[in-house]
Amino acid sequence: MYIDPQIKTFIDGLVELGMPHPVDVGLEETRNGFSQLWQKVNPPIREGVAVTEIHIPGPAGDIRTKIYTPAGEGPFPVVAYFHGGGCCMMAPEDYAGTNTALAEDAGCVVVVPAYRLAPENPFPAPLEDCFTVFTWLQKNAAEIGGDKGYIAIAGDSGGGYLAAAVAQEAKREGAAQPLIQALIYPMIDMGGLPPSRIEETMFLDDRTLQWVIGMHVGAHRLNPRASPILEPDVSGLAPALIIAAQIDPLRDEGKAYASKLRNAGVPVHYQLYDGVVHGFFNMGGFCEQGNVALAQVADMLKKAFAVHRKSA
Repeated sequence: MYIDPQIKTFIDGLVELGMPHPVDVGLEETRNGFSQLWQKVNPPIREGVAVTEIHIPGPAGDIRTKIYTPAGEGPFPVVAYFHGGGCCMMAPEDYAGTNTALAEDAGCVVVVPAYRLAPENPFPAPLEDCFTVFTWLQKNAAEIGGDKGYIAIAGDSGGGYLAAAVAQEAKREGAAQPLIQALIYPMIDMGGLPPSRIEETMFLDDRTLQWVIGMHVGAHRLNPRASPILEPDVSGLAPALIIAAQIDPLRDEGKAYASKLRNAGVPVHYQLYDGVVHGFFNMGGFCEQGNVALAQVADMLKKAFAVHRKSA
């Protein structure tokens, strides 16, 4: 199995430190540890991007939301980015490098909600918050310097689930689709066991996945709102970019969802990055393939905004 040399150095460092398994140390220590790790491995923060915070009315109180605005004169296109962490951990601040890079490189306002986390707030709470933010943007993007006619969604891991689920929820509720959905190693099959779940992996394993899935969705694993890959009809959804990592238990479900969307007539670009692990997209501080993937997402967003502008 090929391993990217930069990823190997990272994994070797974790082994040398004796990093314990998340399930063994519990949720609170895992939350703290991953927040610290993510802030260290993120790409450098772009100082030219303005960072503000707003509170969006939500189904269970205000949703604290970070806004990342590039330099220049708006209104700008908007990307609602849903952070990863299995819907059980992480926060917008843990993605500051990724968020500022995406804002600057795609020329858009990046909106990152601190959605409610499980197990304190299990399914469907994270989805409800993210869908609320998405529909709020469709009406109120001008309040943050955005253009409500140019809204995309994106997310990684558990946030990739949320992005896929928000697109499906928009169809169910009769809301407009985003211009594009960027799903980065999405966690979208909560009840299945595709082959990549039982392969030897690094950094993330199926034991951890089952742990966070249990906290997040519990007995709802086969509900299509919890497992977007189980949605019977995915026709009419937004065009998708799906990024997968070769050494990742979530690899196969991303590929399967790409096939499902494509078979339903949804335009899909699927990209598998070789030799990298789950989480590499946010490891641009040391992993060049993470920066390449980030640039790919930014480029796809820019193209989607440009195509819509020409057709408007």
